Amino acid sequence: MKVVQYFKDSFVEFKDHVTWPSFSDLQRDTIIVAIATVLLAIFLYFVDTIFTHMLNTIYGAF
Repeated sequence: MKVVQYFKDSFVEFKDHVTWPSFSDLQRDTIIVAIATVLLAIFLYFVDTIFTHMLNTIYGAF
């Protein structure tokens, strides 16, 4: 059965041929992603606030 062989080959590939990052690399990369996510959220909040203020000003003129 090809499906069973596929999963067996996949397991061997992951076990023997993949170079997994170290735990310290994973921690560092996770911290970088978390900081980037927070900074992007703050940036988008300010952009949204500015656009909301601009649109309220424009619509308030009519």
